[in-house]
Amino acid sequence: MTDRNQRCTRCILPANYPAISFDETGVCSFCRKWEMKWRSLDFNRQETLLESILSRYRGRSEPYDCLIGLSGGKDSCYAAYVLMKRNLHPLACTFDNGFMTDRALHNISSTVKTLRMDHVFIHHHSRRLPDLYRHFMLTAGEFCSVCNVGIRAALYRMARSYGIDLIVSGHSIRTEANSPGEFFTCSSGYFHNVAGNAFSHKTRKGFVHINQIERVISHIQRSPHYLQLPSFMIWKEEEFIPLIERELNWQGLFGRQHTDCRMSDAKEYLKLKKFGVVELTAKLSSLVRDGQLSRDEALRLSREYSDGLMEHEAELRDQIRTEFDLTGEQLDRAIQTTHTRFISRTDTALSALKSLYERIRFGRC
Repeated sequence: MTDRNQRCTRCILPANYPAISFDETGVCSFCRKWEMKWRSLDFNRQETLLESILSRYRGRSEPYDCLIGLSGGKDSCYAAYVLMKRNLHPLACTFDNGFMTDRALHNISSTVKTLRMDHVFIHHHSRRLPDLYRHFMLTAGEFCSVCNVGIRAALYRMARSYGIDLIVSGHSIRTEANSPGEFFTCSSGYFHNVAGNAFSHKTRKGFVHINQIERVISHIQRSPHYLQLPSFMIWKEEEFIPLIERELNWQGLFGRQHTDCRMSDAKEYLKLKKFGVVELTAKLSSLVRDGQLSRDEALRLSREYSDGLMEHEAELRDQIRTEFDLTGEQLDRAIQTTHTRFISRTDTALSALKSLYERIRFGRC
């Protein structure tokens, strides 16, 4: 039986993190999974593979040979910098989720100007985006999946519109939070299940680019090719954050999640109330595994952030209520509401297949 106060002896994930288990040494299942995939990564070999991939697309289409989503966060700005230094000609695009911070807008503008990139803002054609956020809060107790689905759909639509076959991302679970479906999910099947009959088929179809099965097929066929740069490169924040601060005049905070979103703290507050743990804890755990932070430092940052959220609980509740037009009672019900009942059977099956594939691929089956 797991001790509720137990915490992984290697990273900082606690026993109340969803879907976690511990081995006889106290190391959590997320650490073991990370080690299986990333511990023995040969970056010299990965560099050769990365250049091989980029060379297939470099100059292949005009005027852009790749697409990158630019949120104004550290990873997307650094990814844009890497592409330009490697003589790619990316089109940068930003999905306007309605929550962009002034810092994010500054970072986007500065990055685009400095790197001389073309850039487009993507505004969802439906005026019902606020309605979607509110409905997801009331129905599933969260709102971030709307934004995540919207970003992904915008990227794929933009790539198709411009005939671009390579989409590049600065996001990877190697250095970001590894969130099981019980903690967070944002598939198209989940989106349709939550949106349900509250929104027309046209509205739901217009917001989601492809369904989950089609997305898997596109990944297998690599059409378009979705490339996660941190899977191929040394991706140390302590090294590239000073670089983009100097070269791109980037502004942000080390170790923090999503400083480009003004609802980030509100999202984390909901996680803390629901699960007793914030997403930042999972993010910092990945950095510990990757050797970027000591366990003690990660634990300090996680505790300070969680304590800070609770110190500002009244303000965060007011922000959430105002943003989504909720009463206090509705917010309390949202906190108690679980999203897991909306996870589709297809998502569950695909997740199991992915885990099996990775065990076979990395020789642990």
